[in-house]
Amino acid sequence: MPEPAASIPADPRLAARFTEDLLDGCRVLAKDYGYRPAQFERMVREHGGVEAARLLLRGAGTAGGFTVLWEKNQLGRSSEAVMLREEYAELFTPDELLLARRRLEEHGFDVDAHLRRISEPG
Repeated sequence: MPEPAASIPADPRLAARFTEDLLDGCRVLAKDYGYRPAQFERMVREHGGVEAARLLLRGAGTAGGFTVLWEKNQLGRSSEAVMLREEYAELFTPDELLLARRRLEEHGFDVDAHLRRISEPG
């Protein structure tokens, strides 16, 4: 299990943008899919997005919200998928990013296709 990345100095503006992206994902899920990940949202607000993502990675197995996202074919909105965006990679250790990728791939999510899709202009 990866150790916390406390040694990585997080750019506060980048960390705040990551947090806002996670919360925006919560709003979209509630509006478009009728799913409000209240426990996840509370965790993000309490700990900040970076630490919430780390806490979820260190947990055994997957969180219930991850399973719901998988069932709704929305793993691209998971904290793991957001962590893997190029702009946020510096917030996490290589081990954390590997674990996030592995968790998504174990659930049949094509990480590379997703990252290409979201980086395309327009």
